[in-house]
Amino acid sequence: MRLTKKQFVSIMIISCFVFASANTVQAFSFKKNKNNTQVTNVTQTKPAKQKNNTAEQPPYTNDVHSVFTLEDCIRNAIKYNPSIRASLYNEEVYKSKIGQAWANYFPVISAGVDVSRSGDSYIGGSPYGGGSTSQYRTMGYVPSLSADMLIFDFGKTKATADMAKRLYEANKEDTKENINIVIYNIKATYYNVLFAQAQVKVYEDTVADFQLQLDQAWGFYRYGTKPKIDVVTAEYNLGKAKLNLIKAKNVLDVAQVQLSKIMGMPEYTNYELSDQLTLNLFDVTEDSAIKIAFDVRPELIAAKKNADAANMNLRASRREFTPNLGVYGSFRYGLGNDYDIRSGQVGVGLNYSSFNIWRAKKQIDEAKAQYNKAKAQYEDIKHEVYFNVKKNYLELETDREAIVIAKLALDQAKEQYRQVTGRYKAGVGTAIELKDGENTYLNARLDFYNAVLNYNITAASLEREIGLPLKLKDEKVLNIRNEDL
Repeated sequence: MRLTKKQFVSIMIISCFVFASANTVQAFSFKKNKNNTQVTNVTQTKPAKQKNNTAEQPPYTNDVHSVFTLEDCIRNAIKYNPSIRASLYNEEVYKSKIGQAWANYFPVISAGVDVSRSGDSYIGGSPYGGGSTSQYRTMGYVPSLSADMLIFDFGKTKATADMAKRLYEANKEDTKENINIVIYNIKATYYNVLFAQAQVKVYEDTVADFQLQLDQAWGFYRYGTKPKIDVVTAEYNLGKAKLNLIKAKNVLDVAQVQLSKIMGMPEYTNYELSDQLTLNLFDVTEDSAIKIAFDVRPELIAAKKNADAANMNLRASRREFTPNLGVYGSFRYGLGNDYDIRSGQVGVGLNYSSFNIWRAKKQIDEAKAQYNKAKAQYEDIKHEVYFNVKKNYLELETDREAIVIAKLALDQAKEQYRQVTGRYKAGVGTAIELKDGENTYLNARLDFYNAVLNYNITAASLEREIGLPLKLKDEKVLNIRNEDL
């Protein structure tokens, strides 16, 4: 089928629209990627996105035993925690809105076809009888193709696209903040599991000690050197210690299940943790911690991006008073048994689309209020970050001093327990002295472990508030050995 001159011109017009639109969007995309690259340090890098939007399943099963370090738990959480994947998908949602904004510069193409049938029918008679009928029918179809393309709208589309881009960047920072929160939860739960393990060990030692005291009490009672009340007291102490051990094991099981949940594999429990309950000093000062938090804290950067997006929205609202400049073209070609239609047009237009001055004015007022609100929220988050960093820094110093005091109390309680145990074995001590010494030593051990737990959790909280991991000093808080506990 040969094309007429009008058909060829119309097809060329449509092709030019598509080609110009593709080049326009490509140019905008290149400009954005080139000039708006931002590098931000975060606590951990984002997990790699899975192909075909399918989440990677954890390879662990309860048939296989594993030993996890703190770094292993963090790595598993970043890879398998569903809240992080949800944040990544939310990023894609806002990223698509950037393209939707720039889509205004793509041509709007319409196509259709009209099929019609029309005609008349006449029936007449004759004085001699009979009759005659005449019919007239017209059958045809008219396909049509048209395109409209925006050339320039005085910055309205650009402002909308810039707003979408700032919102996308803010959501990227929200993902980083979510990763920081997950890492903090991993660390806090990890240290809670280690504390629960230490607590179980303390109660196991207590059960063994009270069992030994019960055996000694029976021996003294048989030889007549101690009364029966010592045996009853030892039995009571042993029963209570066993009950505490059962409770401690339950606390450990719950803490481990919680850790598995945060790692994104709640059904996996056949693993143990390596000893990471460290007592290192951190190379950080109060002023440097606040400065770093202001520079890299994802929540603060996201609030700034949201304020920028509100500013872009205000700019777009103010430009609603401007018209749109565009080009348009159309072509119709129809065939029928009694006609042949060929028509086409191309032109440039400057127009307003359903413009309402009062509505536009109020939309500007709303956008201005939203922008002021976003700026106030940014300042509020900045103040909150300052307070939390300073608070956690001061608590970290307090917890460090508490560890030293708890260790000193532990050494004194251990020495006291050694003396009362020796006195009871020698037959000069009482069961009450022995019980008090055992309880004092038990509580001192738990207090020391609790001090270490608080120190590490506070350090993890400070890292979350700053947005970066803390650097370690070579100096140690204390030189702790297992035999000292």
